[in-house]
Amino acid sequence: MTTTQVHFGEGLEGMLQEGGRRAAVIASHGAGRGLDTPLLEKTALRLAEDGFTVLRWNFSYLTARRAPSAGSKREMAELEQAITYMAGRGPLVLLGKSFGARVSSYVAAAREDVSALVFYGLPLHGMAKNAKPRDWSHMSRIAAPMLFITGDRDALCRPEHLREVQQLVRMPFTSEVVPGDHSFKPRSEDAAVDIAVDWLEERF
Repeated sequence: MTTTQVHFGEGLEGMLQEGGRRAAVIASHGAGRGLDTPLLEKTALRLAEDGFTVLRWNFSYLTARRAPSAGSKREMAELEQAITYMAGRGPLVLLGKSFGARVSSYVAAAREDVSALVFYGLPLHGMAKNAKPRDWSHMSRIAAPMLFITGDRDALCRPEHLREVQQLVRMPFTSEVVPGDHSFKPRSEDAAVDIAVDWLEERF
């Protein structure tokens, strides 16, 4: 297993952990912290040890210190660049934390080559107190199995709303709940990683 800093696409950067061709996993970060998010670091290490190759990477807004684009259009295009970079390294898996999970869902809905998706804390609505639920109708167009991992105190992914979104899903999915908030704090981060790794190991 080797870890290498890489540059790809239009000025994008990431850390590539090469473990084998079991699958090519693209791990996308949440809105507030980048590829060094401990949750993603732990996940990448575990998967690389098990024969997966994992790319942790930064959306450009993070390094440029600006806000994500309207409708995540720029971030969707950047994830497409990451997919191009990872081509030929195995079946494609999109894994995302919060904002990264949402962008992954948009991109997967428009592609036929995604083999699986892992959502760490899918943010069903914004952080504002009275934020309206987002439109998740695109979930019906995703043609790959999905894993949802949610904290039982996640204010951005309430169980009743998640069930409504999951009713749109047409592919097999697994939904797991761990104690904790939107980031599985204070003590369930490792449990979330275990669930994700075990689920992917069963499929590849």
